[in-house]
Amino acid sequence: MSMSYTPQDSLGHRISSRQRLTEEEVDAIVAIVGYGCRQRTKGRLRWALKACPSIESYGIYSRVLLGEDGQAASYCAGQSYPDEIRTVKECLLKR
Repeated sequence: MSMSYTPQDSLGHRISSRQRLTEEEVDAIVAIVGYGCRQRTKGRLRWALKACPSIESYGIYSRVLLGEDGQAASYCAGQSYPDEIRTVKECLLKR
């Protein structure tokens, strides 16, 4: 019996497979990564995500998970959720 592997859909997967994000996915990621940020910062995050898949890939992007419905996103934290979210935000804003 052969089992096939389907990777979890994530921001990292979208970049590596050269797939764009939908508006709903961009909104969902900004809601997580930009929580508590000023509108200007949220706008910069949105601009960076709309450039996907033409953005530099970082390993931490594989922790930004996208739901099957295209409207949900979540973050799978390792040790420190606030520190990791800050890192994702900084990577996106480097662009």
